[in-house]
Amino acid sequence: MFNEDTRVKIPALVHITRLGYKYISRPDVRAQADPETNILKNIFAKQIMKLNPNIQDESQLSRLLQDIKLELDYDDLGREFFKRLKGINSEIKLIDFDNFNNNVFHVTTELTCKNGEDEFRPDVVIFVNGIPLGFVEVKKPNNREGIKAERD
Repeated sequence: MFNEDTRVKIPALVHITRLGYKYISRPDVRAQADPETNILKNIFAKQIMKLNPNIQDESQLSRLLQDIKLELDYDDLGREFFKRLKGINSEIKLIDFDNFNNNVFHVTTELTCKNGEDEFRPDVVIFVNGIPLGFVEVKKPNNREGIKAERD
């Protein structure tokens, strides 16, 4: 059967996993995703503690997650969160840019993302250290209205 999944999404997932991303099934993602941010809490906690040995307990991780949630609600188009990702104005490292092998990479499909009344479900979601950082919408070839429909 030739449809968007078989022609585009599955080949894209195969390519991404060949790049070293680990596939996580939707039920596994739903079980550990924070409902407000879609951060994969178990992976996030493990990686943050690995990258930041000074973080010793769950309360520090919980406070970090709360700070991230606040930053994501700022009306700054994500600038403060981007600064946190890059390590600007923060002592806590979310991504190891110096040794990229210290990070973990995951991918899943059809993860529902909510923000207030708005909701969307990208075809592919890419995670770095449990943080959803990439969203991919796939369209089968010659689908002229597909991108426009997604945008609308």
